[in-house]
Amino acid sequence: MLENMQLWVYGSAAVIDTVLLFALVERHNWRTVTVWMLLLAMGVWCWHGGTFVRHLVDQSVGSLADPVRWLSMMSMAVGLLVMPSAALHGACRLLVMRRMHVGPSPDPRLLACYVPMLLLVPISRALATNPASPFLVLLADFHAFYACWLCLASVFTAFVLLQTSAGFQEAPARWFYRSLAISMILIAPLTTGFVAVLRQRSDSIGLFQTIVVVSPIVPVLLFGYFVMRFQLLPLILERTLVYGAVLIGVMLFHAVVLKDAVSVVAQRYRLDLGVVEGIVVLSVILWYPPLRDRVTAALQSLVDSSGRRRTERARLAVQLAARAEDSVVDLLQWFTMMMQHSFGARQAAAWLCDRDGAIAERSGDATLLDDQQVRQLLTVMSADGDHFITRYSSSSPDILTILDQVRAGAVLRFQHADVSGLFLIGCRSWGQPPNEEDLHSLSLLVEQFGVTLQNSQLRLMQVATEHRIFQQEKLSVLGLLAGSLAHEIKNPLSSIKTITRVLSEELGPDSPHAEDLRMIGGEIDRLAASTSEMLEAARPPREDRPPVELSELLAPTVRLLRHLARERGATLQVTYPEQSLIVPLDQVSLREIVFNLISNAVDAVDSGGCVQLNCYYESDSLVIDVCDDGAGVSPDQLSRIFEPFFTTKPTGTGLGLFVVARRVRELGGTIQCHSSPGATTFRLQLPVGSVEHPAG
Repeated sequence: MLENMQLWVYGSAAVIDTVLLFALVERHNWRTVTVWMLLLAMGVWCWHGGTFVRHLVDQSVGSLADPVRWLSMMSMAVGLLVMPSAALHGACRLLVMRRMHVGPSPDPRLLACYVPMLLLVPISRALATNPASPFLVLLADFHAFYACWLCLASVFTAFVLLQTSAGFQEAPARWFYRSLAISMILIAPLTTGFVAVLRQRSDSIGLFQTIVVVSPIVPVLLFGYFVMRFQLLPLILERTLVYGAVLIGVMLFHAVVLKDAVSVVAQRYRLDLGVVEGIVVLSVILWYPPLRDRVTAALQSLVDSSGRRRTERARLAVQLAARAEDSVVDLLQWFTMMMQHSFGARQAAAWLCDRDGAIAERSGDATLLDDQQVRQLLTVMSADGDHFITRYSSSSPDILTILDQVRAGAVLRFQHADVSGLFLIGCRSWGQPPNEEDLHSLSLLVEQFGVTLQNSQLRLMQVATEHRIFQQEKLSVLGLLAGSLAHEIKNPLSSIKTITRVLSEELGPDSPHAEDLRMIGGEIDRLAASTSEMLEAARPPREDRPPVELSELLAPTVRLLRHLARERGATLQVTYPEQSLIVPLDQVSLREIVFNLISNAVDAVDSGGCVQLNCYYESDSLVIDVCDDGAGVSPDQLSRIFEPFFTTKPTGTGLGLFVVARRVRELGGTIQCHSSPGATTFRLQLPVGSVEHPAG
């Protein structure tokens, strides 16, 4: 029973060593894997692999049995000598470089660490004397030397690791170095104690021997974690399952199909060829990457939940198509949440960019990366044409650092027309990153999201265009009405103007109502001009702009508006520049702008409120501020106040501010509105160039 358990333990250790060794030599791990790390992993692999084969052929007899035993024991001897030598090699490099990463160049002096490898010559002779004898018995003369060598290398390596760990600020780095030092300290006395017990008694040490044989796998697993971080566990589970399943499958195939065919050969050499066949086939699969990848994918499909995930992603694709009318923010948040749920990831994040590459929207765990890191990922992926990258597909040290920092399983990029962005998908709860099938399906979903988002934006643009067309149609109707209104209004205005002139002549210039009659006549002229302009749907800006003094230009309008403010119980305060200015602006347009803005402000304030008109000259522009302390304009209304027919007044037409914005554009200026409860300001900037100051 113990022998069977030992065989299973040694075989499992050999398979795990194989997984780690092949993982360490993969291209994406070259930046952190040094020669001594590979030699250490190879030494453990030789030790466990040789021990496993030695136990397999322990009961075999025949002409091939002894050579196989000798080769397996030589592998064990190589592993035993390489492990402390590689550890000493790493400790010496660590003393010089203070880090375990790949150095600039190898140091030939470090070859001295491998001087004990010269013992392989006498060891090979000792093993050849009687390969059927136990390995430790054949090498009894070397026990004392090896125990001393192992203790020396282990203690020195542990001391260097502990000393180096004190210089790290990061807790994970300190934990790694100290754990590795502890494992090296424990292995040395464990092995020495085993040798001492073996010299006293060779029976009842089976379990002790198993522990000693398997113990070197601990530092190798720690090195694997140092290189592969959180992907170590899923890598071991998946690949160990694959390699073990291949080996079992070959042995079953041999027992069912090939056993009778090769029985003659097996009887002749008295050796179980099933084991040999399994090892040969497994070696071929391991060394030929396309075959290894196909076998891995086939076996993974039997044990994972990819079928369920495929169904979920197909459902997600249908739901995504049905949500095409959602807003950009809602769609991004929903899709990020569903991506995380579909993959079962610990975290997910998304970033959406505008045309200039700036981050416009964020969703999910977007704080994992800052804007600079997001732009760096987008730039690198766009330059390489990658739709997704993982820690296994990228060779850039900077990108790998970012992925390690946030424990990212994959980063996916999408770009469709003017829409571009980035999705980050974390690993599952036990550290498994997305496999190839996951990556391709997620990439297709992200591309579909990009198309959906582009269609959503196109739909919004279509709605905005339809809205503008509708407004233009209303303006066209307004133009048709303007013709008839102008005809109906101009005649009464002419009659009123005539009566006003007659009254003014009869009362004379000394009448107390003379100024009021002149003001009425001016307003009649303004209304007549405005009525005439209603017929001009798209007249160009006027070129004849006679210069006029600002306070004189606005005086009639201000006087009329003071009457309006008094009727509402409000106060109108007017401030002009300290020095009079002559500005070359169209009189009718400027008076119309000021009249509409102040009348709206008077309507907005309550009794006792205040409206201010402030005019000043700044940077070749006439700046006019109209302020009030009314209730203000809500943010959702602020973006529409200059649209035609938009009004918040029960009896308003929605044309006042529209006309103001149009007149400002005709004068080449700009208008802005800033509003909050109790403070609303309309600011006009009208270019006037170098203004003239009147003499006297």
